[in-house]
Amino acid sequence: MTLRIVYRSYGGDNEKDRPAYYGKLLALRSLLRAADAVGCEIVFLNDGPVSETVLDLMRGRGEIVELPGLGLFGSRMTALRLPLERGWADDDVVYFCEDDYLHTADALVHLKAATERLAADYFALYGTLPAERTAGRVSDPSHVQPRGWRPGEARVGDQEWVRVLGTTSTFGVRVAALRADLSFVRQARIPHRNMYRDWDVSLAYQGFEPYCWAGLLRDLVLRTPAGSLGGRVRSAVLAPFKMGMNLRSHRRARHRRVLMAASPNLATHLETEFLATGRDWEQVARETREWAQVR
Repeated sequence: MTLRIVYRSYGGDNEKDRPAYYGKLLALRSLLRAADAVGCEIVFLNDGPVSETVLDLMRGRGEIVELPGLGLFGSRMTALRLPLERGWADDDVVYFCEDDYLHTADALVHLKAATERLAADYFALYGTLPAERTAGRVSDPSHVQPRGWRPGEARVGDQEWVRVLGTTSTFGVRVAALRADLSFVRQARIPHRNMYRDWDVSLAYQGFEPYCWAGLLRDLVLRTPAGSLGGRVRSAVLAPFKMGMNLRSHRRARHRRVLMAASPNLATHLETEFLATGRDWEQVARETREWAQVR
C-alpha cells in the first residue's frame, strides 16, 4: 500500500470568514510538514495561475500540473480521475486535499497507520464527529441520522477513529473504492453548474439515503416550507435528481462503504464557523510557521 497526495490549489480566494492566521501559504506548509513525516508522493493540481510564492514551495516537492481554469467541479473531477488514469494500484490510498486546510504535523502519519489497520474505505482527517452532532455543533446539512446507521470506533496507536456520516472534498480513499464509486460523484453533479454535494455523496456510497422522501415530495409539488416562489421552483426541479440519488444508495445497502474520521480531527477547514474542535489550531499555525522558518 502506497499513500499518495493530490493537492488541489486555486489561484483566487473568496470572502469567507477566516481565522486571523489563515493563509494559503500556511495551509500548504502544514501539508508539506505532514508529508515530510511519511515521505509520500505529491501531485499538485493548480487551477488557474497560483502565486509565485506558492509555486516556489511546490517546486521540488512533487509534480506540478497546471490546469486551464477548469473551475471547481472540473478541477475536482480531474483530481478524482487522476489515480485511475495513472493506473495506481487498487490498494493504494489517495489523500485528496484542498488548499485551505490546516494539518497537524502527524496527520499523515496517523492516516497511513489507519489505512494499514482499519477495514475502512474512506478516511477523513476533518469531519463532524458524533459527539459534535450530539452537542448540536454540526457542520453538515442534516441533523437526521439515517435509518440503519451504526456507530463504530477504533484506536490505532494513540489516535482514535470513529465512523461518521460524511466529509468534505478533502479526504482519503482506497483506489479500488474510488474506481467503483466515481459514478456517485458524476450523478450528484448532473443538475448543478457550480455546486458539489459532497455530503450527499458520502451518505450514498455508504448505502444511506441522503434525503427525506417526505421533504422531496413536498418540494416536488411546490410545498417547500417558506422561501420565495423561485426557491420553491428550484427545489421542485432538483427533487427528481435527489430521488435518483436516494434510489442509487440502495445499490450499496449490502456492500456499504465505511468512512472513518480522526477524533479529534487532524486537520481543519480554515473557515471560522467550521474550525474543528478539540485542538488549538492557532498553536498548530504557530508551529507550522516555526517549522517553515527552520526548513
